[in-house]
Order: sequence, then C-alpha cells, then structure tokens
Amino acid sequence: MEELTAEDWHGLKAEAHRVFKHNEVDTDTAYFHMPSAEFYPSLFAWDSGFQAVAMIHLDLEKAKRELETLFDRVSADGHMPHEVLVPCEETLRRPTRNAMRWFARWEYDSRGASRLVDPPIFIYAARLVYERSGDGEWLSRIWRNLCRCIDYLLDRRDLFGDGLVSILHPWEAGTDLSPQFFEVMGVDPSRAWHRFKAAAYGPLLYRSNNKRQWDPVALKALNRFVVEDLTVNCLTIRAVASAGILASAVGDEVAARRYRSRASLMADALDAICFDERSGCYYPRWNASSPRLARVRTAASLLPLFTGLCDKESCRRLVEEHLLDPDGFWTEYLLPFNPAGTLAGNRRWVEGRLWAGHCIWINFNWMVSIGLGESGYLARARELTRRTVGMVLREGFYEYYDSRIGEGKRIRGFTWPGLALDMMARFWPEAQ
Repeated sequence: MEELTAEDWHGLKAEAHRVFKHNEVDTDTAYFHMPSAEFYPSLFAWDSGFQAVAMIHLDLEKAKRELETLFDRVSADGHMPHEVLVPCEETLRRPTRNAMRWFARWEYDSRGASRLVDPPIFIYAARLVYERSGDGEWLSRIWRNLCRCIDYLLDRRDLFGDGLVSILHPWEAGTDLSPQFFEVMGVDPSRAWHRFKAAAYGPLLYRSNNKRQWDPVALKALNRFVVEDLTVNCLTIRAVASAGILASAVGDEVAARRYRSRASLMADALDAICFDERSGCYYPRWNASSPRLARVRTAASLLPLFTGLCDKESCRRLVEEHLLDPDGFWTEYLLPFNPAGTLAGNRRWVEGRLWAGHCIWINFNWMVSIGLGESGYLARARELTRRTVGMVLREGFYEYYDSRIGEGKRIRGFTWPGLALDMMARFWPEAQ
C-alpha cells in the first residue's frame, strides 16, 4: 500500500487553489465560489458549505466570507435557499447557462432565490470555521440567520410529526435522481420510456409546488412527494448538534440545551423509523398518508454514521454488513453511491442521470470518512482517504467519478474534490 506523502498534500492543495480561484466570485456585496463557473454560475447553499470546509485549508478568511455571504441570503420565512442568483461579471458572462436560467426563471422568487432548501451542511461548516478561527465577532454576525434556517427545518418541515425533516422535491436532497426516490416518483429504471418520466418529474413537481406557494402543510396534503430523506436528516442532526456547540460559544446556554436535545431526539427517531432490523440498513421513509420505507441502498444509507448520535449497534451493522462488503460499497474504487448489484437490469438512460448510475461523489466520501473515524474505524477512514486522494490526484477535480474505473466524469474544475484536503488533514496529518 502506497502511503500518502507531503508531495500528495502539496499537489492536492495546488490544484485546489487553481480550481477555487477559477470559480471565485468577489464583489463589494458578496464573496463565494461557484461549484463550476461554466455550468453552475450561482451561489449554492450546500456547495458553499463544502467549499468553506476546503477553504479552511486554503484561506480561512475567505472561508468565513463565503459563509457570511450565504447566511445573508436566508429567506423571510427562515429557509436557506438551495440557489441564489447573484448578478456579477463572473456569472453574467456565461451566456449558455444564463439563457437556460432565463427560461427557468419561474423557479426563483423576486430576489433570485430558489424555493428549494438544501441539506444544511453549511451549519457544520460554520462550526469548523469557528473552531479553527475562534472569531467570535464573525460568529455573532451569522448567528441569528444560522438559527433561523435550522429552526425552519425543525419546525416547518416536521411533516410526519416525528421530529424528522421532510423534503418536498427530490432536488432538496442534493442527490437529484437517487434510486431511493424511484418508487416515490413512479419511475421504473428497467423501462426505456421512463427516461422521459424521470426527466419531466422534477420541473413538473416544481411548478405544482409553486402553485401552492411551497406551503409545507398544503404539500403534505397533496402528498405528491413528501420524504424523510436520509441525507437531509443526517446532515440536519449534525447541523443541530453543531448549533448546540455554537450556541455555547455565543453564550446562549438555553439555545445550546435546546439544540443538543433536538439533535438527540432526531437521532433516536431516525433509529426507530428508518433502521430496518432485518437488513441492518437505514432507508428513507415516504408517503404522508401511508408511511413506508423505500428499501433501496445508496451511500445515503451510510450517513447515520456521520450524525455521531445514532445507535452504536445499528451503526456497527451498517459498517460491517454493508459499508465493508466488497459486493456492496467497499469496492476497488471508493465509495460507490450505488452498489453495482442494485443497478443490474437498469436501462442505459439511467447511467446518464445524476446520482442514478455508477458514480462516486467526494462529498459522500468525506462524510463517511468522518463517520468511520468517529466510530472507531480509523484504519478504514485512512484507507478511504488514501484512495480518494489518489483518485482525485490522478483524474483531477471532477463533479463525480465512475465507480467502475475511477474515471472523472462530466464537469472538470468542480470544487467538491477540495474536501479531500480536509480528509487528509484529519486522517493523514503526518503527510502535511
């Protein structure tokens, strides 16, 4: 086994600097990174969280500025928009992408903000930035809006009344056309014509939700797409626990106790509702009128490890029966979002849909590595890090990677692989 070296660290850092500089937006009123200047020329919420984590290792002040820009965009009702159109020279000079945005302008409110939410990884990112910087003034500036977007999820999106967060559109999970949503969407990946159904589902549901002003109660009653998604809930648990830590830092012990309690209660609910004892795995739950589990494994099923609060025995089974299974997730190229066996029989169109085929996403590798390390599987966290860094150095910074051959796919110059820096800093500190 080739160990990671200081040369790897410096090579990764140099490429991260180049990619982040290319995607940087710096104006009088905003500082952030586009995930890809060519394809995603906007401010995206969970992307900014991931980017801030990477920026801790590149430029801590810029990490703080990115999150401050993001928290300034919290909507009037408290929700953090998935995307905000921020007009500036860097974004406006992307004519093809901006033409597409013009045709989809009905997706945004008068501020240019999406009505979708995002998984709140930016809260955990704020905790990491604060712990590294110790900047209490910065924390005080973002604190009110940080609480507002957490409270929106906890209060307005608890649609099943069990303490978990519900999403109202698959795009809110960040995992777009995840196979865990196929049953909810009525999509059959073995049918050729369902490619059109899959392509139309998101925009049509968005328009339907727009007609109801994205009112959670009304959309629960409609029950077209009401899902207790694993990615959103696991990241929310981590976020709420992080908010408890930050509340103590700002001197609000009442809020600290409340957030710590809510995080614990959410983890208990996730264990009770989403863990399937027979298979030893976690699944999302859907259908507000007749709740049921969507029993499809994806890497989202592994994220209870990332909460740090879920049942230890359930997490042990998750690691040893699923994550470390060479026929499941622990394959030659780590970490497949979809185990190869679950993709058998799919039509070719599925492979071209984001998150639906043979894909590796570095943000999931990062979260799972943290979960492994905190659960006592340090050697596995180091191995996941070693292989992730090797793949990124070999292929470059891509949107995702082919889980069969480790090849970079779709968009080059994408920011998420910058998270490999944080993985190295955590699990290979001797290589810095």
